[in-house]
Amino acid sequence: MSHRPDTRASVIPAASGGATSDGDELQTLKKLLLGEEKAELERLREHVEDPGLRAGDVAEVLPDAIRRADAEGDGELTEALEAPVTECIESAIQRNPDSFANALYPVMGPAIRQSIANTLKGLIENINRTLEHSLSIQGLKWRLEAMRTGTPFAEVVLRHTLAYRVEQVFLIEPRSGLLMQHVADELAVGGDADAISGMLTAITRFVQDAFAAERDDELESVEVGDHTVLLVHGPRAYLAAVVRGLPPPDLRERCQQVLEQLHAHHRTLLEGFDGNAEALAPLRHRLERCLISAQRERPARRGLSPALILLLLALAGLLAWWGWGRWQAWQAARDLEARQQRLVERLEQTPGITLTEVRPGPVLHLRGLRDPLAPPVKPLLQASGLAPEQVRLALRPYIDLSPRLVLERAQRKLQPPPEITLALDEGTLRLSGYADDDWIARARMLAPLLPGIQAVDTSGLVPYDDYLLQQVRERLEPPPSVQLAVNDRHLSLAGSAPLDWIAALPQRLDSIEGLAGVDSSGLQPEEAAEYDSLRARIDGRAIYFDADTKIVARQKDALDALAQDILRLAALGRRLQRPFQVRITGRTDGIGSMEYNRRLARQRALTVRDRLVALGVPSELLVWEARLESQPVMDPQLRRAELHIVPPQD
Repeated sequence: MSHRPDTRASVIPAASGGATSDGDELQTLKKLLLGEEKAELERLREHVEDPGLRAGDVAEVLPDAIRRADAEGDGELTEALEAPVTECIESAIQRNPDSFANALYPVMGPAIRQSIANTLKGLIENINRTLEHSLSIQGLKWRLEAMRTGTPFAEVVLRHTLAYRVEQVFLIEPRSGLLMQHVADELAVGGDADAISGMLTAITRFVQDAFAAERDDELESVEVGDHTVLLVHGPRAYLAAVVRGLPPPDLRERCQQVLEQLHAHHRTLLEGFDGNAEALAPLRHRLERCLISAQRERPARRGLSPALILLLLALAGLLAWWGWGRWQAWQAARDLEARQQRLVERLEQTPGITLTEVRPGPVLHLRGLRDPLAPPVKPLLQASGLAPEQVRLALRPYIDLSPRLVLERAQRKLQPPPEITLALDEGTLRLSGYADDDWIARARMLAPLLPGIQAVDTSGLVPYDDYLLQQVRERLEPPPSVQLAVNDRHLSLAGSAPLDWIAALPQRLDSIEGLAGVDSSGLQPEEAAEYDSLRARIDGRAIYFDADTKIVARQKDALDALAQDILRLAALGRRLQRPFQVRITGRTDGIGSMEYNRRLARQRALTVRDRLVALGVPSELLVWEARLESQPVMDPQLRRAELHIVPPQD
C-alpha cells in the first residue's frame, strides 16, 4: 500500500481549492483509505451467508479432517458416525433393496462361505478334543472327577485344559460401589452383578481400614478357589476382572490400558454417572477387550505301532465273534426254556385244565384234561411266544368240579338277573337277592341237575316288588304323611307332602332301576292347605277408620299382620301356580254429599293400599275401588276398607 500517501497528497490540495463539498471529499477519502478492506469484508460476508459456498469449503477439507480424526481419535469418530451411518444405510435399503443387494453380492458369498468354514472347523476341533478326552486314560480320570464332584464333564475338561479365561469384567463407581457396566463371557456362570460390585467395594474399604493403608494404597487382587479377581483402580471408576485359572502378567497391563482409555475418551460419561447403567452402554465394547482366554499347550504323545494296533484289533474281533456266537446259543436255549416254563405255568393255573405229563426239549410234549368251560389254549400258546411246531399238546375232555367252574356253569344255565348273587358252599348253591317268582321257580327246578350242586338254598331271595319298595323308601325318605306301594313294579304315592319334596320326585326316582311306572295323582302338596287357610283369613278382612281417613289405632297391628299374610300367600301362590290380586274397597257411612263420600271412600282405599306397600307388599298385587251407600246410615262399622281375594286382572 505504498501508493496511498501519494494519492492522499494529490487529493488534499484539490479539496482546499473548493472544487467539491466537504461530504464528497470525506466519502472519497473513505474509498481511498478503506476501499480494499470493505470489499474484502463484503466478499467474506457473502461467502458466510451463501450455503453453497460454505458447502464447497467443507468439501475441500472434509476428507483430510476424517483421516486425521480416525488416526488420532482412537475410535471416537467411529462412535460419532455409527448412528447416522446406520440410519442412512437402513433408509437406503428400505427405498431400494435391490440395488443394495446387488452391491453386496460380490462380498456376501465369500463372507458366508468363510463363516461356515470357520464354524465347521471349530466344531470339528471341539469334537476331536471331546473324543480325545473321552477315550483317553486322562479323560476317564476326568469323568470320575466329574461324577465324584457333581460337576459337568465339559467344565472339568475346561478346568484342566484352560490356562486362563477372563469370565467377567465389572466397571464400578469407587465412592458408592454402584455397578456402572458389566460384561461376561457367554460360558461364564455368575451371580448378581450389582451385589458383586457392592461386595468388592466393601472388601476394598475393609482392607484399607483394617491395615490403615494410605489413600493411594489399593487392593489389587482377590483369590477365591480357582478364580482370581484383578482390581485396577482409576479416579472415576475402577475395573474388576474375574479370571479362571492363572492370569498372565500382562493381563493387568491390558486392563489398565482399557481403564485409561475409558477415562481419556469417556470422562464426561463417567463424571455424569447417576446410577443409570444404561447411559454407559457405549463403554461395553471397550470392556469386552478384556474378555480373553488361552489354552494350555498339550505335550506331544507317542502312539502305538500300527502293526500292533491291527493285531490287537484282529484278536479282539475274533474273540468277540466267538463269544457272541456262544452267548447267542446260550441265550436261545435259556429263552426257549423260559417260554416253555411260562406256558406250563399258565396251563396249570388255568381253571378247567389239568396236565398229566410234561416232557421238555426242542419240542414240548404235553398231555392232560380240559373242561368244556376252560378258556381256549391257542391264546395261551401265542402269549408264551412258542411257535405251534414247538408244542405237542393232547388234552382229553372232562368235567371239572372245582367251585369256580361249578358257579360259572350255574351262571350260564340259570342266567340270573343282575340283582341275584350265586355262592357255592360245600355243594349247596345259595341264591340271594331280588327276582321274579317265575325265575325263582325255574332256579329251584334246574339248579339241582347241574354237576357239582347237591342242594339249592333260596331263603335269601326276596320278591322284586318288595325290593323296589325298599329302594324307593331309602331313596325318597318320604314323610309320615305319604303312603307308598309297589305292585307289579308300579309305584303309587298318596297323602300330602311338601311341595319341594314332590318336585324332586322325578329326579330321585330316575336312579332307581326296575320301576315300570309311577302314579302320584293321590299326592297333594302340604302348602295347598296353608294357601287355602291364608286366603280364607285375608278374604273379607276389614280395616276401620275414624270419622276421616285416619286408621283406628288398634287396627295398625292387624294391618301389619295382614301384610305378612299377603306376602306369604303370594309366595305360596307362585309356587302352586295360583295367581291372585287383593282388591281394597273403601266404604263410608253415606253421611254428607255424594262427592264427599266418593272422595272419602277413595282416600280410605288408597290409605290401606299405601300402608300395605310400605310394609313390603308389591303394588301390582293390590287393586282398589270406592263403594258408596245408597242411603246414609249412622253406623261407624261402615267407615272401613274391605279386602277380597280376586283373580288377577289384565
